[in-house]
Amino acid sequence: MFSAMQQPHLLSPVSPEELGQLQVHLPALKIFSFRGPGQTGGVASNLAPLTKQLGTKVQWIALSGVPSTEEKPIAGFSFHRPDLADDLVAKNAKAVYNYLWPLFHGLTDRAHFDVEEWKNFRQLSVALAHQSQKVASNSFPTLVWLHDFEMALLAPMLSIDAGVILAHFWHIPWPKPEIIVQSPIGAELTEALLSNKLLGFHTNEYADNFLLTVKELIPQAVVDLNKRTVAFRGQSVNVVVMPLGLDTTYWQRLARLTRARAEAIPVTLRLAQQVVLGVDRLDYTKGVLEKLNGLELFLEQNPDFHRRLHYVQLAQSPPAECKELADYAEAVRNKARAINSRFRKDSWEPILWMEGQFEHQELAAWYQAADVLAVTPVRDGLNLIAKEYVACRQDEQGVLLLSETAGCAAELVSGAQLVDPLKPESIASGLAQSLVMAVEEKRRRMVSMRHVVAWNRLHDWACGFLRQAIAAE
Repeated sequence: MFSAMQQPHLLSPVSPEELGQLQVHLPALKIFSFRGPGQTGGVASNLAPLTKQLGTKVQWIALSGVPSTEEKPIAGFSFHRPDLADDLVAKNAKAVYNYLWPLFHGLTDRAHFDVEEWKNFRQLSVALAHQSQKVASNSFPTLVWLHDFEMALLAPMLSIDAGVILAHFWHIPWPKPEIIVQSPIGAELTEALLSNKLLGFHTNEYADNFLLTVKELIPQAVVDLNKRTVAFRGQSVNVVVMPLGLDTTYWQRLARLTRARAEAIPVTLRLAQQVVLGVDRLDYTKGVLEKLNGLELFLEQNPDFHRRLHYVQLAQSPPAECKELADYAEAVRNKARAINSRFRKDSWEPILWMEGQFEHQELAAWYQAADVLAVTPVRDGLNLIAKEYVACRQDEQGVLLLSETAGCAAELVSGAQLVDPLKPESIASGLAQSLVMAVEEKRRRMVSMRHVVAWNRLHDWACGFLRQAIAAE
């Protein structure tokens, strides 16, 4: 459980005065990410009004997901995909999925380090830094905003250019220091991040874990845990806690547009009286197998809910590059089949399995059709699915069943039904309580979460991070 003292500081909306200060100080902005921003929702569309107002240009450099020239351009943005060899990018995925992804989620038994894969990861970082120099910023200074763990080694490579202000947002968890300390590349990676002026995390826990890791691995660094600063090699690094916000206006608009579709879903699919929804990538960090174990126990303990309940799983297949993820996905599918086989009665099966890519409008409809959204990751940096559900529930109903180890649990603790994802009995009990919760209790909890989600908007998150990056300089 999280106390009020443990909840992260939420950003206040950016005021006209602060926008004026940004107008004076905001240089050109370069954004680096592994995946591009997409065209709807996301950081790009939320920064677009700001770039137009301030006359700022944003150059977004990504290895995938860059909008095509045929798509409607986003005002103030230009998108660039570096000219890198396909096999270099493909090999990079092995280091990411075989080692870095499980390592930073604290799943060390799944983290398999390979020296050659790490050399390739370094090589891709060098190539990306070199390619980025071809994208002239036409600004002095230039603010460089790095996104997520795939960009971990870029900061020292980019810092050699004059007039560069470096800031990095780390979107996944940072585990306990002993996990990184024992890693063969822990010191290299941690030291690389200290080339940034500003380093952002979703939660207090992740930020503190990083600072404690620096104390353990970089003895020459001076760490101030209270101020969350690190002095290293003549510069100061500010570490901030800023949980990623949601484009609430976008999701609320989608909810209004899809309300009729949401009402038709139970009739069209002949769903039972109550619907529990799961929206997950088939990834071992997402706890889908653990959730199904909890569902199975719930069905054992609550036979009265047979035929009255459907669990609907909207599943996204994992990346094909990692065999371990593929094996996990197949184990999850087999578990769902086994539960359906065990509890099937006439034409009723407890699980409706749907796998593929789901558009935002389709998700918005499902969010409104579900009585409960079950989000039970074993470990998750934040989890925007939970926030999307809350934003769409303009009826102030629905229950969010949420893992206590999801990053957003610290923000949504006042309204979510928290469970331990590793204990089937906790998930089963949480389901039972969620499905019989009174209307007024649902409303009280949902209103509380909607206030949090509406307050911490994506626009304010992005502008607030840029504001602090400039202040750090």
